[in-house]
Amino acid sequence: MPRRDFLRRVKNNFDGFSGAVRLCFPAGAMRDSIVMKAPWVALALAALAAVRPALAQPAPPPGAPPIDPAESERPAEEPAVHQDGAGRLTAFARRTREEKGCAAAAPAFRVVAAMGEGNDAAQHELAECLLEMQGATPTETALFREEARFWLTRAAYAGNARAQRRLVLDMAAPANAMHDPKAALQWALVYEKNPTADLYGYKELPKTLVPGLRAALAPEAVAEAEAFAARFTPLALAKYEAPTAEKGKRPKGVRGEARRRPGIAGAF
Repeated sequence: MPRRDFLRRVKNNFDGFSGAVRLCFPAGAMRDSIVMKAPWVALALAALAAVRPALAQPAPPPGAPPIDPAESERPAEEPAVHQDGAGRLTAFARRTREEKGCAAAAPAFRVVAAMGEGNDAAQHELAECLLEMQGATPTETALFREEARFWLTRAAYAGNARAQRRLVLDMAAPANAMHDPKAALQWALVYEKNPTADLYGYKELPKTLVPGLRAALAPEAVAEAEAFAARFTPLALAKYEAPTAEKGKRPKGVRGEARRRPGIAGAF
């Protein structure tokens, strides 16, 4: 303990002890005898109170490295909360979809989908729900379809074979709002070389689909689609990282304990 802090503690506790004696003995020789003629009693108690916190600390074990005061007083960091609950929330969303439908499950799917990398399955399933959902107005329904295309594309770029296949079929259909023959050919070529398509037993594309798309497009568009498939590499949405909480930090608006005034109570 620095010398200045030690002397300050001694003085504060001595003043508190003297004040307490004067309250207990308002006047007379007894008070003068205790306070004025025996100051060593107050000083001893004040010194004991000043060094008591240091004495209460356990001594380090033999051979232990010295403790840096700045390090010992620094609040420890709690481990960040990661995506441990993503799997449970996905299971909850799937169960809700089976029991109550897509409208009830979509909010939970949105939470998991927004967690980014590693959750492309939830992104695809959210898109499937949004393609089925009917809004309260035509505008809301159109917004659902736009959001569905976004999440389908995100999952497809992340390498999700089911999302890639769904994009191909929807974009190849002339009656579909997402009709885009060039994009359909791009994703068809990507899907054909996706190893997870065979691994998980996803269905092959119709045999006539790719030849028909090639025939319907100009040579330049076909070349661009082939170049897209050749240079394609998975691109996932950034992974959500939870903030790190620190121990010892009091939330704003929470008041700590009132500081105890020095005196007899602080000496024992």
